[in-house]
Amino acid sequence: MDPKQLKDELGDSVRSLGDEGKKKGASTTLPTALGLLQADGRIRRVPVNGRLDQQRYAYTAWSLPPSGMDDDGARRLLLERYLGWTGGATLKQSQWFTAFTVAQTKAALAAVGAVEVTTAAGDVLWMLPADVERLAAFEEPREQQIHLLAGTDSLVLHRRNSADLFADQDKGKKVLDTTLALQADLPDHPILDRGRTIGLWQYDPGKERIAVWTFEPPTPAVSQRIAEVEAWIRDELGDFRSFSLDSPASRQVRIDALDAAAGR
Repeated sequence: MDPKQLKDELGDSVRSLGDEGKKKGASTTLPTALGLLQADGRIRRVPVNGRLDQQRYAYTAWSLPPSGMDDDGARRLLLERYLGWTGGATLKQSQWFTAFTVAQTKAALAAVGAVEVTTAAGDVLWMLPADVERLAAFEEPREQQIHLLAGTDSLVLHRRNSADLFADQDKGKKVLDTTLALQADLPDHPILDRGRTIGLWQYDPGKERIAVWTFEPPTPAVSQRIAEVEAWIRDELGDFRSFSLDSPASRQVRIDALDAAAGR
């Protein structure tokens, strides 16, 4: 059932919180009850139309079995997942993501066998042993590898280190008078080539196109990939949102800024 159906079914069990509740963003007790049931693994939220980028959900029963883990085990597993998602992170980045204390973070890093690796910039990353081996064997591809990622992709969000992904000559680039490399999170979706941010993009549903700004004139590989993603969004998705409340109107200023930066 969706929230309206649940409210109708539960009747007087759903209590109104009045004007004071509305000021806090909760007009009834239903959201709190649903949140507690989700946290307990007894129900889960399901998009009513199958889309994760729209805020329309229903709820279904879910018999999630207890994990049997203690707190230390849960911290170890979360940090292991985090390092696997990111390929490696600093102690500070790991703390930001997990909200662990320094002592808890260090204990979890030791439990997963994480290894310290010093980057060319002098930062110390904690990496899983298997990723250290992959890094040692890695050779940068000669051919371009163009990807239009979401701004929520783990490469650019989970460490909040977007500045590290810009080439030195691009770190002074600005959009709407804001220097991109000084922001922890990118304001737009990134275009990457072999791990380096080479441009930004947004989808313009009104014109069914991708608004794009590449820091250098686009190569044929870049243009081809943009055209492919543009067609996929237009034909399969209809829009490309950063999050559920990211409406076309709310991002128009970003679209216009990218067009201006690209000289359109």
